[in-house]
Amino acid sequence: MKLAAKLTAAALLGAIPSLVLADPKPRSAKPVDPQKIAEIYAGNTDIWANNCTGGIYYAPNQQARAWCGENSENLGAGTWKIDSQGRMCHQLSWYWPDGDGAGEGPGDETCISHVIDRWGTIWRSWPDDPEWWQLAGKFSGLKPYSGMKEGYKFHSNVLEVRSRLGL
Repeated sequence: MKLAAKLTAAALLGAIPSLVLADPKPRSAKPVDPQKIAEIYAGNTDIWANNCTGGIYYAPNQQARAWCGENSENLGAGTWKIDSQGRMCHQLSWYWPDGDGAGEGPGDETCISHVIDRWGTIWRSWPDDPEWWQLAGKFSGLKPYSGMKEGYKFHSNVLEVRSRLGL
């Protein structure tokens, strides 16, 4: 398996919250206003579960940066956007040490679906996952998903890898 494919798989698996219970899609669910989704993601880091010690940062300017401690010499860089169906999609290219320079491989576009239920709870689901995970609850008394952290949590790690790779 190519390194880029392995990193993409790790990113997808690591993004699924392991400490939150999943549910089927709420019956009352409807698409979320793209602006609400942007408010949740922009300027925040989604921490990956599954012992990765990393995550993906969604910059307010639609840039995305990813880093995982398990593959600490690698980084992902790309963009993110939200479509009218409430899907947040990111496309990352992965970079890793390759001789005296950097190897590069494009990752697949990943789109995370979002819906909102009648109580104002926002849910998300990853591609090929039948489960829906609570992301934030406005009126339900739920705290926002604890894996979403304010700011660029792995900025220094990404800068260090960029420098080592000559990017």
